[in-house]
Amino acid sequence: MNNKIFSNLDIDPRDTLTLAETEATLWAGAPDIETETLPSIPGRWCFTDGSWKENELMAGQGWYSTLEGFDGLIGARNVRESLSPLHAEMEALIWAMECMRNLRQFRVIFATDCSLLVKMISEPEE
Repeated sequence: MNNKIFSNLDIDPRDTLTLAETEATLWAGAPDIETETLPSIPGRWCFTDGSWKENELMAGQGWYSTLEGFDGLIGARNVRESLSPLHAEMEALIWAMECMRNLRQFRVIFATDCSLLVKMISEPEE
């Protein structure tokens, strides 16, 4: 779906099915990363992402939040264009934080796939 929406690619459904089967096989045989390399941190997690495409009038923002034992919460929206991919990621994180606050969720671990955003937040003097 992301390739269709953000990259304007048409992919044969059979190719999508083959990819899904391959991914399922790989995931089934993969080691459990959480128990092998990362500490298990209980609590509410909120995963954020921003999408940006050059010369587009709109950008996308999304978040997914889960708490162990409960169904997840999700948010997605289109907004005016962002200045850059980093701005889109940052704006998505800020929106997710606002949503968690409005939902009265004050102890949240935020996660993003944008390493530059993590570095920017971790080392503001840079």
